[in-house]
Amino acid sequence: MTQRKRYLAWIQKVTESIAMDVVGVTIVVTASLAMGYHLTVINGLPIGVMSTVGAAFSMMATRLVTKRNNTGNLIGILTTVNTAFVDYYLGNQAAMLTYPISFLGNMLSYAMWKRRKERTPRKLDSIYFINTSIACVLAFGLNYVGFTDFLSRGLNPDDMAKFYVTTAITCITFSGTLNMPRMYADSWAFWQSYNVLKLYQNVLFGNVAYVAKYIFYLFNALFAWIVWHKVRREAEVEPINDQSLSK
Repeated sequence: MTQRKRYLAWIQKVTESIAMDVVGVTIVVTASLAMGYHLTVINGLPIGVMSTVGAAFSMMATRLVTKRNNTGNLIGILTTVNTAFVDYYLGNQAAMLTYPISFLGNMLSYAMWKRRKERTPRKLDSIYFINTSIACVLAFGLNYVGFTDFLSRGLNPDDMAKFYVTTAITCITFSGTLNMPRMYADSWAFWQSYNVLKLYQNVLFGNVAYVAKYIFYLFNALFAWIVWHKVRREAEVEPINDQSLSK
């Protein structure tokens, strides 16, 4: 085995380890508890507790999807509902319009992954970019409707930063949601952009638990991109080897 292959094998082992699951969940829960964010209450709702619990389960969903485990999509369906309420009460005025798309996307991913015995990531193709275009149009339209109280007024100048950041995040989210059923390996590169924007958004919203979560996601997305491409390349080589052996 070459040095490069040993290095990639090590990255895959770390990325798909239970230890990394534990580290991820521990980071978001500890950050919230240490800073007292879990005590946050808005309009009588325990937003801090909802954020902390939601971040922990969302972390597990992402980690399982990273390992191509379909249970991650199932958990993602449930955490989407929680995250929608949290984001709305923290200032994302379009959350109730945009999160249903993510909810349906997670359901579609779960259904399609369940039908695939070999969950091998694939290269980008034209369908990916068509889905991404649709995602961005939906993201702008739904966020604009939400931030203008269903077109009853113009955009509030104080909301401009949140609107543009949230729209960009929603575009990437919808793109990932619509493309995840087909398991594109390069989706993780796009998710990395999402992680940077989401980190900035949660700084604006003051969501400490989610800030810690997205710092961890920066590393997870990088490792996932490397591992999914490794799995994809190995799957492409195996059929060639099988054909050569049969001759």
